[in-house]
This record gives sequence, structure tokens and C-alpha cells, in this order.
Amino acid sequence: MPRSSCRGGEIIRQPKRNMHTLVSRVRNHVLWHLEIPGQSVAHRIDHLDRVLANARRIAATQSGIDEELLELATLLHDVNQPVGKKTEHVRLSMGTAIEILRTEGCPEARIDRVVQIISEHSTENMQSSQFTSQEARILFDADKLDGLGAVGIARVFALYGQMGLPLQEAITWYRGKIAVASEHLQTEEGIRLCRARFPYVQDFLTQLEAQLRGEDPARS
Repeated sequence: MPRSSCRGGEIIRQPKRNMHTLVSRVRNHVLWHLEIPGQSVAHRIDHLDRVLANARRIAATQSGIDEELLELATLLHDVNQPVGKKTEHVRLSMGTAIEILRTEGCPEARIDRVVQIISEHSTENMQSSQFTSQEARILFDADKLDGLGAVGIARVFALYGQMGLPLQEAITWYRGKIAVASEHLQTEEGIRLCRARFPYVQDFLTQLEAQLRGEDPARS
């Protein structure tokens, strides 16, 4: 039962620390951090929840996965992504992840593993990145999957709208992003899921670019 204290006749219930799992407690921290002004609209809790669902789906096809480790890294991988600081978000999120996990009493060795997975999830440093665990490979693919399909398209244009940048610049960036991601997918299930979304994205971008040029895609 929760502990109770009395203040001015009012009973204050104080939940025990172990009432919730570490993952759910960390998620509560993440919710607070994502509401800090200036954070990317494309990397809020809805993104993290979808990536978590993707990660679980991919992990279900494999064995020996540390599920708690994977879920912690997934919830924290974009916990600190100020708009306009895309190239810095891995470092920033790693720092915030350490703070949150230490607050929750997570062992340092465990924190190190979570942070290592976070450090490997982005395409910004793909040339120097080498995946050190299966959990890192799963997070990479799960994250890239949310950048594809209808939701992926919506997220790109929401972010570029937040930054006030031109539509064509968003298209150019997006094409480059999915090209890099598609070359580095790490799991069979991730590849299968992402490939199912590629045609929709390519068709949408082709039609969008044609319309921006004043052309009628139906006649081309």
C-alpha cells in the first residue's frame, strides 16, 4: 500500500518507489522533458511510442534480447532534441538519459549500456558507427521505420514547418535521409517492414515535386 502523510488535515498519499517499473518511471521523466519549449515537434512522445512498438515487433523475431534495456534506450533516444540542432541531439539525449537513469537509481553499468545504444541510433555519424549490440541494431531499424510511410512524411514536413524552411529543402533532405537509412538497415524484420513503406514515400515525393513544378503527374 502507498505510504500516507497528513498535512493540514489532508491525507497525502506517497507512492512507493517500486510501484512502477523502471521503464514506466522513465517514460514519465521523458514526458516532462519533451514539453520543454523548443523541442522538435517531430520527436515527441508519439514518435517514441511508435518506435517502441516497432522495436518490440522486431525484437519478437529474435532471441536473447534484453527487453528492458531496449525499451529504456528507445524511450530516451530522442529525449533532448531541440529544433534546429539535429546533429547535436544524440549527445544531448545521452546526457539527459544519464541524468534520468541516475535519478531512478539505475546501476552505472546499466546506464552505460543504454547510452551506448542511444549513441548508435542516428544516421548523422553512420560512417564511424559500428553497432555493438543487437539491441542497438533493433533501435536503429525501429527508428528509421517511423521515418517512412505516411507518418514519416508528416513528421518531416511538420519539423521543417517548425523551422520555417522551404518545402523543396525538406524534400531534398528527406530523400537523402531515407537513402542513407535504407543502405544501413540491420535486421531482417526491419528491412521487410521498411521496404513495404518505400514505394508509398517515393510515389508521394515524385508527385509532390511534379506539382511544385506546375506539372500534372497524372499526364506524365
